[in-house]
Amino acid sequence: MVSALAISSAFFYGLSMIFTRIGLRSSNVLSGLLISLISSLIASLVIYFYCVTPHYFDILSLLYFTLAGIIGPCVGRVLLYIGINRVGSSIASQLHATKTLFSAITAVIILGERLTLSIVLGTIIMFIGIVIVSSENPGGQIKNKWSRKDLIFPIIAGACFGLAHVIRKIGLNVIQEPIIGVLVQNAAALSLFPLIVFVQKSQERLIWNDKRSWTIFSLSGISSVIGQLCLFYALDFGQVVIVSPLASTSPFFVILLAAVFLRNIERITWKIVLGAILIIVASTVLTFIPPE
Repeated sequence: MVSALAISSAFFYGLSMIFTRIGLRSSNVLSGLLISLISSLIASLVIYFYCVTPHYFDILSLLYFTLAGIIGPCVGRVLLYIGINRVGSSIASQLHATKTLFSAITAVIILGERLTLSIVLGTIIMFIGIVIVSSENPGGQIKNKWSRKDLIFPIIAGACFGLAHVIRKIGLNVIQEPIIGVLVQNAAALSLFPLIVFVQKSQERLIWNDKRSWTIFSLSGISSVIGQLCLFYALDFGQVVIVSPLASTSPFFVILLAAVFLRNIERITWKIVLGAILIIVASTVLTFIPPE
């Protein structure tokens, strides 16, 4: 159950990245971020009112879910969108998988979760895959060129999402309501958007009248919410050190989807494919780890 939920989360996060890459062809990061955040919050509200009977919220859990929303869906998504825009979804998704390293280390230190030899081996294999992808020659996209300095954006995004995994787990230890966690974190992420606009200092203008952008980025936001739900339930049932690596298999799905939908935009090289294979091997190792 935990493995299936975590891998499902990876698929929907990967699908969200594909939609984002398609949307950024005719829009910009700021507009895409706002549309996806709005659609994520609306989808979260619909799921909440349909599936959960409103009741008392635990203040402490709300604080944890809010913090997770600020770090992950807000700051992490901004950096991930910038990374996707600059280096493409195929490479950004794999470097974003560094969240496994950050979440595993943080979970062991903060939550006291057991770091087994299998977890260490799986994480090392995954890290090797990420290094191979990082060695890809700049300009790997078909239409746009990029610099190795651009790789820092998806890596830092991975750190944000990895830390958010642990904070979500702490919140779920207080109140076992994954749907509430998803709703609160998306509300927190959207509430910080004005600050993001201020920091941007009008470097990009918001594009409101592009129906195609609203459709594509809304699909990205909805896919992200489904991925969040799967992730929250996986974290509720399992350990962070197991869930996070499995949820990081999104690069595999991104490559498959990119080969179909982005073949005229991104070039899938042997390094990207090899890196994805290693990440899947690592995830397979982690799948058979006993929970205790």
